[in-house]
Amino acid sequence: MKQFIYENYDLRVERKQKVRHYEAFWSNRVLYIIVPVGHLEEEEIKELQQVSDYMIRTHQDIYVCSFVKNKNDSYITEIEGKKVAIFRMPYDYSSRMLVIGKDLATFHNHARSYPAKVTSINRIGQWKNLWVTRIDQMENFFREKVRSNPVDSFDSQFVESFPYYLGLTENAIQYLVDTELDDSPMMNDAATLCHHRFTNLTWQQGNWMKLPVDWIFDHACRDISEWIRSECRKGNEMNPTKIQTFLQDYERIAPLSSFSWRLLYARLIFPIHYFECVEDYYTSGPGTDKKWHEDRLRGILKSSSINEQFLGNFYDLAAVPAKTYGIPTLDWASKRM
Repeated sequence: MKQFIYENYDLRVERKQKVRHYEAFWSNRVLYIIVPVGHLEEEEIKELQQVSDYMIRTHQDIYVCSFVKNKNDSYITEIEGKKVAIFRMPYDYSSRMLVIGKDLATFHNHARSYPAKVTSINRIGQWKNLWVTRIDQMENFFREKVRSNPVDSFDSQFVESFPYYLGLTENAIQYLVDTELDDSPMMNDAATLCHHRFTNLTWQQGNWMKLPVDWIFDHACRDISEWIRSECRKGNEMNPTKIQTFLQDYERIAPLSSFSWRLLYARLIFPIHYFECVEDYYTSGPGTDKKWHEDRLRGILKSSSINEQFLGNFYDLAAVPAKTYGIPTLDWASKRM
């Protein structure tokens, strides 16, 4: 690895360490991180580099990791058959306290002013088609499992629970469709930089960095809803006050329209955590820890009533005047397993 980095980047590895789950190294008092990028297309890398450069140069965002070019003037290098990119980590400003709602809103506002057209990493307006495709694929898989009879504990849990989560997904899609038909987006509903899955760990205090490979262009409530979902996944340890504070801090910088609130709610209804759990299990290799996956799914199923209760009270919790805005709510009593 040391030889590879020196030959390709002219950087001498002085000390290695881990950052998140990535390999990282120090060179001349600068920390660099090595990130696999085989899942990204070349055009996606190009757009991510351009928008990260914009955030650094135009908005002086000192926490954005910057792409490092190799000796061939490319941001992608192949090592042992795998494509990687190297990023220069920001200096350690961890003494500054992270105010997650405020800082996320500021990040969204800055990225929303990006002047160039974004295509490869754009996801705005695509939720419905993506959700429909995903549920259709899983429904076909569910039917196959029913025909072949469940053979282990995970199979049984999946077969028993899927009709409930199918119903949730249908509700999410309908809520999304109604929002797009009945409401109109405002200025703050324009696309911005978001994360595939934004949680409390995405910007870690102490290793506070914004990594471009985490990004896509989408509606800001993608990040807001996924952060809230990650808090809800704590079950009985969920802190409603923390969620309220997060939303209040966000809205002080970037107020949410009724369209935003409805999109946010639709995404909270969509059970992405269930889909990812099932997909992770069935796509994992033969050496996978089956019990870990079974316990993970069991935890999701056990928390379904808590999730329903949260969704049923969400607009009150968020202090959103749903009736004033004409925002519809769902009757969760009929959605129980």
